[in-house]
Amino acid sequence: MGRRIPGKLLPHRRLVSVEPYLGGGANGRSFGAAELVERALIIDSDVLVRDQYDAEVNSATTIYFERSEVSVIPTPETRVTVRAGTSDERVSHVIRCDRYEHPRIADLLEVRLA
Repeated sequence: MGRRIPGKLLPHRRLVSVEPYLGGGANGRSFGAAELVERALIIDSDVLVRDQYDAEVNSATTIYFERSEVSVIPTPETRVTVRAGTSDERVSHVIRCDRYEHPRIADLLEVRLA
């Protein structure tokens, strides 16, 4: 691990909680213990999708944080609480996680939520 990513690029403090997906079975999905991410960048977006009959708004969230913030890289189905402890809190699941490596700075995770 290289230098940490500057704090001004990861401005959201203690607003993301990650519960790793352990698997599913007859009793539903199973998740590990929640880990609080100390520094992150949260980007919310809404997209309007139209077809010839109706319109639907899809919400998506992308979160960036250092790899060292969590013990396990989030896999699809991992449960994530965004803006934890605020009136905008919501729970969602990971649909994609990308890891960016650089030789001189910390590894960065890009986590996309449905």
